Amino acid sequence: MRDFKPPLIIDEIQYAPKLLSPIKRLADRQPRPGSVWLTGSQNFSVMEGVRESLAGRVALINLFGLSDEEKGGSTQSAAGYFRRIAETGFPKLRGVRVSHARELYLSSYVKTYIERDILELPRIEKRREFEIFVKMCALRTAQIVNFEDLARDASISAVTAKEWLGLLEDSFLIKLVHPYHANKTKRLIKSPKLYFLDMGLAAHLAGWRDPESLRLGPMGGAALETHIVSEMWRRLRHRLREAELYFWRTRDGQEIDLLVEIGSRCYPIEIKMGRPDFSRLPPLGRIAGPGWQKGQLVSLSAGPRRVSLNQDWDLISPQNISLDE
Repeated sequence: MRDFKPPLIIDEIQYAPKLLSPIKRLADRQPRPGSVWLTGSQNFSVMEGVRESLAGRVALINLFGLSDEEKGGSTQSAAGYFRRIAETGFPKLRGVRVSHARELYLSSYVKTYIERDILELPRIEKRREFEIFVKMCALRTAQIVNFEDLARDASISAVTAKEWLGLLEDSFLIKLVHPYHANKTKRLIKSPKLYFLDMGLAAHLAGWRDPESLRLGPMGGAALETHIVSEMWRRLRHRLREAELYFWRTRDGQEIDLLVEIGSRCYPIEIKMGRPDFSRLPPLGRIAGPGWQKGQLVSLSAGPRRVSLNQDWDLISPQNISLDE
């Protein structure tokens, strides 16, 4: 380490954990931020060493797949938008239009992810059950988690299902979104909604190989909702913005798909595939808490310009969501 001068980049740090001790000493000698950059593709092993050796000396940044914003371009057609979803956020698949090449890449990714990152963990002993579990999760994206049903379909216990969901979230395959309550302590005791952070990968796992079949099939609405929620999360994390995602639902069936809480502000977002029924939108004037902003109804049927529906909601396209950035 004495032979290298900062700034220094070390890739795949999990394969050289003994470097963490000299990196710690280098960080103490060079306190300026950015002296050493560590990257790794295995979150579990990387974080174990970082927590032990570099506590208080490191800033952690999670890199997700490419966002629509990073890909550039735009499309106003529903079919075009679903082709973008199927493209996934993997940089290697940017611009790949040949479906069998994309499927080969994704199937190889899933295999190496399970064999390399997951099966090394002592908590995972059944590879076949875990593979089925991941596919069952893909089929349930944008749904409230029923641990008993999920466990039964994957032939595991409900306790194991909860533990494995935690592993999928820790490895950035999924995001669990909890229900919103004015009393924040209640947010942790209700069932969350499950979202894949890459809907293209989820479609592959769920067996939807063609974007048009996905759009017109029974998962079309869930696929659109999943993509927009994951896009929102990437957008916030790529800007290092501290935010929380929630959903809102009442016992009589009223719901808001997504609430984005940033500081004292809360942004309601409702997501619909086709032309929505405006009369069924929740009246925000009756339910909004302090700091709630005007709601955004996101629909593939919306034009390029924002349209005010009423005092509570605007109609916008997926590419025009705004959080006052």
